[in-house]
Amino acid sequence: MISVSELDRLREVLSHPHVVELLDALSRRPRTVAELNDIGGGYRSVVRRLRMLAAHGLVASDGAGSLDQRYPMTETFALTGHGLRTVAVLSHQDTWDALFGDALGAE
Repeated sequence: MISVSELDRLREVLSHPHVVELLDALSRRPRTVAELNDIGGGYRSVVRRLRMLAAHGLVASDGAGSLDQRYPMTETFALTGHGLRTVAVLSHQDTWDALFGDALGAE
């Protein structure tokens, strides 16, 4: 079973637009910023989400440098081990029920 603190962290991450779609795309293979643009609502939106996901330890890039830098379109991002485990947890309906069941009217 997933802990309450982990559920809270997941809720915070998932509260951002396009995060589920970005995690899903990255779960299949590493992707460049350019490839993620269509999925995540354009460059600025994608970069904001990638920075947030990196800060949570869910993704990492092949480039060196700060999270505050401007990412080239060719920079590649991949899920970390923590990111892979998070995607696996999110693949279970029980997780979604625990995260948002009350909001969806579930008991």
